[in-house]
Amino acid sequence: MEGVKRRFIKYLILKESVGCNELITEFQFTKHEVMNIMKDMNQSFKKDVIISSDEVVYMSEVGKMICYKKFFLDREKLFSQHEFEIRYHLILIALAVDKKYLSLLELADICLVSKNTILNDMKPLKENLRLKGIEVDYSRKLGYFMKGSEFTIRNVLVTAVKNVLRSSAGRILLEEKNFVDSSEIFRLQKRLERVESRIGITLTDEQLDELPYIIHFVLKRASKFNRNWSFKIESYDIKNTVEFPEIQQMFWDYNDLTQSDLLYLSLQILASNMVESALFITDGDEVSQATDHFIDNIEVNLAINMYRRKELKHKVLLHMRPAIYRSLLGFQINNPLTKEFLAQYQEIYRIVKKSVKPFEDIIHREMSTEEIVYLCMIVLSWIYETEETETIFKAVVLCPSGTSISKLLLVTLQSMFPGIDFIGAYAVRQFKKGGYEVDFIFTTIPINDHRTTFIVPPILDSQSRMELRSKVRNEMKSDSNRFVHSLVKLIQPYVPTQYLDVVSKKIGSVLVNQTTCDYLNNSLEHFKFSIDHISIMKEDVNWEEIVDRSMLPLLRRNSITEKYINKTKTIFCHNYEQMLIAANVYLPHAATEYGVKKKDFQINILKKPVFTPTGEEVKIVVALAPSVDNDHVPTLIRLNNLFMDKNVMCEMMKEDNIFTIQSILNNLGGAEDGFRNFISERTN
Repeated sequence: MEGVKRRFIKYLILKESVGCNELITEFQFTKHEVMNIMKDMNQSFKKDVIISSDEVVYMSEVGKMICYKKFFLDREKLFSQHEFEIRYHLILIALAVDKKYLSLLELADICLVSKNTILNDMKPLKENLRLKGIEVDYSRKLGYFMKGSEFTIRNVLVTAVKNVLRSSAGRILLEEKNFVDSSEIFRLQKRLERVESRIGITLTDEQLDELPYIIHFVLKRASKFNRNWSFKIESYDIKNTVEFPEIQQMFWDYNDLTQSDLLYLSLQILASNMVESALFITDGDEVSQATDHFIDNIEVNLAINMYRRKELKHKVLLHMRPAIYRSLLGFQINNPLTKEFLAQYQEIYRIVKKSVKPFEDIIHREMSTEEIVYLCMIVLSWIYETEETETIFKAVVLCPSGTSISKLLLVTLQSMFPGIDFIGAYAVRQFKKGGYEVDFIFTTIPINDHRTTFIVPPILDSQSRMELRSKVRNEMKSDSNRFVHSLVKLIQPYVPTQYLDVVSKKIGSVLVNQTTCDYLNNSLEHFKFSIDHISIMKEDVNWEEIVDRSMLPLLRRNSITEKYINKTKTIFCHNYEQMLIAANVYLPHAATEYGVKKKDFQINILKKPVFTPTGEEVKIVVALAPSVDNDHVPTLIRLNNLFMDKNVMCEMMKEDNIFTIQSILNNLGGAEDGFRNFISERTN
């Protein structure tokens, strides 16, 4: 049985996750036998090294390492073969950390393949490195050797290490190849934790897991290639910051490190930090000013005033300072949610992508999709921020990834459960240290806690939301005592002490046999365009009267006042270029306090040319009366993206049938529109 158990564990270690039926078929077990093996394993280690959820069985990387050391270390090799992608990264690592030429045979032994396979693997590898400015020198007698910019080679090394770590059992793979020593990794991790406390940063669980390996390999190369080198960061000096000496001290016993080595290691730590870090790396105001312009662009494109703007600016700065360094120094950030995010929130991505030009002016290149998606998450989390309201239950969001990812999940849950006070989004280690009082925990990974815990994916699709909403409400219904206790605690400051017991009993009796969470329902009506909301102007219109003409239908519908029109004219006259939301499409508007009575839109299609003072043609004017609650934003985002489609714009400009235009406007984005789902799914 011991042999079967070892084979069972090996199978799980080498897989990302396994279906229960797959295990039953592979090992000829019954489901009961599979569950018993997992139970025995967990009991023997006194922790859940094997996790089962919804017919899926998997092991965390920590659990895999525990089992590897128990059953296989120094006794049996786990890996008998590697796919090309893993071989590719292993070759890069080997070449980057070895000072001597590596022969075909040596590389073949590392990759567990033939010399001919290595020859074939080297062709795409050499070409990819050549594009980065790195040469792979080959000698028939000696083998292969990597030459090029030290900075570029280190970046390639770091990327390869990250890719191996993110493969199944990647940490074990590095140990089996004798690339790392687990005791050294543990030592570096502890040093990173001390640096955290000294310079006031908080690394995510994911960063604290990966950085020791990255630092280890950088140190390994630095010791082998002990030479002076430099890389250009004159305009972005960090050597004179408070943080640099503290990180430098982390490597006090590595005597051969140069100043550039220490700077590179520091940048790895600082640039990877995206949690609650307060790094003011430059003394200049360039990034701060760019952040102001970025938020201005978002507000103009969405016709909103961002709530708690100073706090939002602080959050954007915390992300953008490291992000700008990542871009300037050539680091490619990994955002595991990019694909899912773009599938659901393409519209907000386009808005943010248009708005990041102030940052791109600093780095003199386009920001990567991954970086923009992180910014999208921050912006999206702020769009529907409102004043704090009194709530009955408290909850927290836990996520091992960066704050931007957990913040996206946080704002999604806030929109689904507006009656719950979400105290914030934290890394698991932060939460355990904080001693926070909450009723519910929403987490992306299993944790041990006595409080009610809901395991959720980082991005919730429609089905997941429906199931989660049902679970949360059932939990609330099942514990009316907690509801009563929380409610009494909430109103306690307003009730005389001698009446608290009576009030508590009265509330309890009212809630008997009633749903305690009806207050969670929160609907948001989506704007529907009637033909009255569309104007096809075939007559001549002067630039000076364009605001009056486009706003007139809103005034007649009693949506705005004359004061609002006058204020909009003043703003538009000076800032019309900032109110350009798509090619030839303008959005005149002002803040709600200047005379907005209700949310309203008017789409004005100009059949005869009208030109701005700078000579740009105006084809469509979207007259807007924004909502104080920002619920005009979903419609405006979709309009924004609709008008960016050249084919749609062409059809609308040719179209004379107002009913056809109405149909186009009311079907923006289609049924699968991600942003609409984000807002409208607050309802049942």
